[in-house]
Amino acid sequence: MTGAPVIGGIEVRALVPEDVAPLQALFDEDVAYFALNGRAIPVEEICQALPPGRARADKFLFALHEHERIIGMIDLIRGYPEPPIWYLGFVFIAKSARGAGLGRRALHALYDWCRAQGGRALRLGVVEGNARARWLYASEGFVFHAVREPDEAARRMRRTLVLERPL
Repeated sequence: MTGAPVIGGIEVRALVPEDVAPLQALFDEDVAYFALNGRAIPVEEICQALPPGRARADKFLFALHEHERIIGMIDLIRGYPEPPIWYLGFVFIAKSARGAGLGRRALHALYDWCRAQGGRALRLGVVEGNARARWLYASEGFVFHAVREPDEAARRMRRTLVLERPL
């Protein structure tokens, strides 16, 4: 596996335990973002979450740093739901870093990185009410694949659109 995705101007490295507290502080500051999801999502929950049939070795957690300050994270799953597809489980950019194109640059880095690992498509879920993220994904060529209805047992509190884009 090749290192980490390369995002110009941002240091991307494997998430380590020391990253959890500062990330959680960013999550706690961003009440509106998590309200779109219908609940707060602890960093630890994201770190532990694995879809059915995937092993810990298939999960890639990256911390995004700018000027030695953590500004976001990426959770990526190899081979889900099938081998050539990579699943973007979670991406978070701090409020202070939004609006400057970092989300788009991160997506482009993920396209290249996943393709280099043999991926042929990137799939993700976006909460239906998150208009800003839906616009970004549509402008990047993601297309509708399926709908996931709210499911409290799965801790999914909002209707989620599953989108996919070829790499």
